[in-house]
Amino acid sequence: MTASGRRIDQLARLEEERSFLLHSLDDLDAEIRNGDLDEHEYLTIRNDYIARVAAVSKRIAEGAESLEAIASPQKSKFVYLALIVILGLLAGILVAQYSGLRQPGETITGEIEQSPRALLAEAENFFLQGEFDSSRLVVEEILRDTPDSFGALLLSARLHEEAQEILEAIRQLDQILKNDVDNLDALTLRGWILVRIDSPELLAEGVRNLDRAIENKPKKFDAYVFRGYVARYLEKDLERAVLMYETALSLDPPPAMADQLRLFVTEMNNEVGMRS
Repeated sequence: MTASGRRIDQLARLEEERSFLLHSLDDLDAEIRNGDLDEHEYLTIRNDYIARVAAVSKRIAEGAESLEAIASPQKSKFVYLALIVILGLLAGILVAQYSGLRQPGETITGEIEQSPRALLAEAENFFLQGEFDSSRLVVEEILRDTPDSFGALLLSARLHEEAQEILEAIRQLDQILKNDVDNLDALTLRGWILVRIDSPELLAEGVRNLDRAIENKPKKFDAYVFRGYVARYLEKDLERAVLMYETALSLDPPPAMADQLRLFVTEMNNEVGMRS
C-alpha cells in the first residue's frame, strides 16, 4: 500500500471512531433525560467522551494535512475506490456493531467495563486501531457468554475477513442469517466478501446477497456502493452502477465519499453518452 493509501486508511478509521463517540454522546444525553444516569455518572462519562473526540479530531486534522502534502495532483481512480471500500465497510457496517448488543432498557450504569455493550465497544476500538489480536480476544470473551450476539458475530466475521479466513467469516455471517434471514449488515458483508473471490458461482451468490439487502431498501449506503462496484467493474453495466451510486448519494454518505461517487457517476454518464 502506498503512503497515501495508508493515510487514507488511518483517516477512515479515525473518522469512524469520532462518529462512534458522537453517537455515544447522543445516547448519554438520552439516558440522563430518562433518569438512567445520575449527574455524577453523566458528567464523568461525558467529559471522557469529549476529551476523546477532541483528541481524535486533532489526529484527523493532522492526518489530512499530511495526506495533502504527499498526494499527487492526479490521483488514481483506484485510490478513490479503495477509499470508498474502506469508508463503506467502516461507516456502514462497523458503526452498527457498536450498538449491536445493547438491548431495550439496558443502560451503561454499574460496572461499565463489564457490560456487553462496553466490551463490544472495546473490541471495536481495537479493530479500528488495527489491533486485531486484542479485538479478537474481546470478541471471543463476548461470544463465550452470548454465542448468538449479533454485534460480536458481525465483528468476528470482519476479523476473519481481515485475516483472510474467508470460510470462517462466512460461517459467522451464516449464523446471523440463520436467526435473521434478512439481516442487512450480514447480507451486505457476506455479499461483499463473495463478489471479490475469483469464482463465477461465488460472484453470483454474492450478487444475490447484495440484491437481497437492497430489496429491503436499507437506510445505509454500503450495499448500494458495493453493488455499484460490481455493476461497473465486474458486470460492465454502467446504467445499473449509476443507479446504485446515485441511490448511495441520496443516503448521505461522508463528504469525501460523496465527492468521489459524484465523480464516478459523471465518468460513467460520459462513457454511456460516448457509446450512444
